[in-house]
Amino acid sequence: MPVKQSTTDVLSAALHVRRTAHRAVDGTGDADTVLTALSAVIDYDHASLSRWDPLRRRHLTLAGSYPAGATRYIESRLHDDPGFSLIRHSSDTTRWWHDVPGPVRRTSTGFHDVLEPLGVEDGVAQCLFAADGRYVGILNVSTTRTRCDQPAVRAVMTLLGECLAAVTDPLLGPRSSGGRAGSGDAVGGSCAVLLPEDEGAAPVTMSGEPLPGLTEAGSPLATLLRRTAARQRMPATVLVPYRQRMLELHLTRQDAGTVVVCRTVARPSALSPRELEVLAELTQGRTNREIAERLFLSPRTVATHVEHILAKLDVPNRAAAAGRAVAWGLEPAS
Repeated sequence: MPVKQSTTDVLSAALHVRRTAHRAVDGTGDADTVLTALSAVIDYDHASLSRWDPLRRRHLTLAGSYPAGATRYIESRLHDDPGFSLIRHSSDTTRWWHDVPGPVRRTSTGFHDVLEPLGVEDGVAQCLFAADGRYVGILNVSTTRTRCDQPAVRAVMTLLGECLAAVTDPLLGPRSSGGRAGSGDAVGGSCAVLLPEDEGAAPVTMSGEPLPGLTEAGSPLATLLRRTAARQRMPATVLVPYRQRMLELHLTRQDAGTVVVCRTVARPSALSPRELEVLAELTQGRTNREIAERLFLSPRTVATHVEHILAKLDVPNRAAAAGRAVAWGLEPAS
């Protein structure tokens, strides 16, 4: 039977986790060190810290000790599990295994196919959110011992959510040491701007170096951001092909206007910049001729781009391609 830690020991270990998380964010440490430090808070058998990739709609492991099959499940299937939905959309974003309701446990393939074969008796799953509301990743911890959630441990795990989120946040945290991050990782700098309510006012830079056109009053990009802010529930994330780049724009409402965090990301599914522009137009239900007029192309060229898009996305028709793009949050820039 494991020896219970004193509250002082748990708090001391939690402070060490915070310090290692801060070092991971500033580049002097890494996610593996964070998980190692976490083992002094929870004496786990398996753990993983994963980043959410909104483009590929999957988790990407930054550090972990689960077997390969469990890691594949976390990366490619966890986001569809009923247990994951329970905590991501709940006010309680830290959920211990034995607190999961029976009906959810019975329908969760994660419990049946992954945890039970490993002999897991307890553990915690913690959804991680950035300060501006973005879902950025998840911590999974499993142990073959029962009831590892003594009151002090439960309390500090909730308190550690902010610093763990910073590690998984692609705008702040480290890259995957194994090179698994793929197309979702930032490939350029990031910036934050304030979009005033006044349509005639130019966006104001808050941090970073803004992309060309982002802070120009009346620019197509500023117009798109205002249109998105007006019709979408905040916070919202959209992808926009713009000037040969793929932009991920996260919008959050503030009293003075809308805060936009912008970063350049790699193009999904090996789509070219022009193919992404065409795909974005498909989300609006436009015909080839209408797209051709908007992008100054011939209808035949648009048709060729659509064929390439269907092949690269491995979908049967343009409606399916548009559905994939909508799921990504892709929108036309103009």
